[in-house]
Amino acid sequence: MKVFIYNADGLTIPVEVELGLPFKFVCTEEECGREVVIEGVVRLASEEEFTETLESTIAENSDFKKIREIAARMLVFEGKVNGKEVKLPVESFDDFAKRFLEQVLVLR
Repeated sequence: MKVFIYNADGLTIPVEVELGLPFKFVCTEEECGREVVIEGVVRLASEEEFTETLESTIAENSDFKKIREIAARMLVFEGKVNGKEVKLPVESFDDFAKRFLEQVLVLR
């Protein structure tokens, strides 16, 4: 499954994961402007847990306020980003595409 992990060292990083299975992803300096190492698991979460994770992310980095619009509130990443323990909101590519298309269609 392809997903976006939000606020991974201040970035939104697209990765391919298997839900519930540990993974390691390295975003190179060429790709991300700096090396970002992500290790952990993307898993299902309750809407309440997702919302808490999302609000905690926004409190840490207000640049991510826009992700409050995520409708499918069910995925979180737990693990390490560059060695730091984190819990971050995640959105699947499919859900992102639906949200994007809804915004574009509403604007028309």
